[in-house]
Amino acid sequence: MPPMPTINLVQPIASACVVDATRLRTLGDGAAGLDEATPQNPLSADLSRQFQEQQAELTRLLETVKGLADGLRQLQEQTLAGNRAEIAKLAVEIARRILMYKVGRGDYEIQAIVEEALKQAPTRQNIVVRLNPEDLPRCQQLQRENPQSPLAEPELTADWSIGRGECLVETPKGIVKSFIEEHLEHISEAMQRVE
Repeated sequence: MPPMPTINLVQPIASACVVDATRLRTLGDGAAGLDEATPQNPLSADLSRQFQEQQAELTRLLETVKGLADGLRQLQEQTLAGNRAEIAKLAVEIARRILMYKVGRGDYEIQAIVEEALKQAPTRQNIVVRLNPEDLPRCQQLQRENPQSPLAEPELTADWSIGRGECLVETPKGIVKSFIEEHLEHISEAMQRVE
């Protein structure tokens, strides 16, 4: 005689129903008879109903989770859109503090700053570059050491109204400013325009 199968249950059995062996055989191997709700097969009808209820409940839960995810995505987009200006201001303020710290320590390349401003000049003749008096000696030294550099041609002059790490390029056709605050303002405007 084959061994009797045993089933381990997580919870105690609340109720039991005795079914004769002929009715159990109609279920077949597995759940083939579960979908058939017939008066001759009450166990199958009950299991089928429970399965359908659980499936409907899971469908409702999945729809709820999807709705929550969509709502969170919309909230994130609205928050970013509504705070774009504040985020840009915060980023620019962080950049300002870092730049001011570096300028205070003299940790900047005045030659690169002047050369970039010269690239934007509308003409290459009769150029005067106004610099902070603390930056002037370094530029004059670079002018002497590198006669082939773009910094060699313009006239360099000291101007206390120009901050360290900044310059003003004057030409007969216009002026090019390279001021930290103006650069930060352009960055802020560009960040606010980004979608």
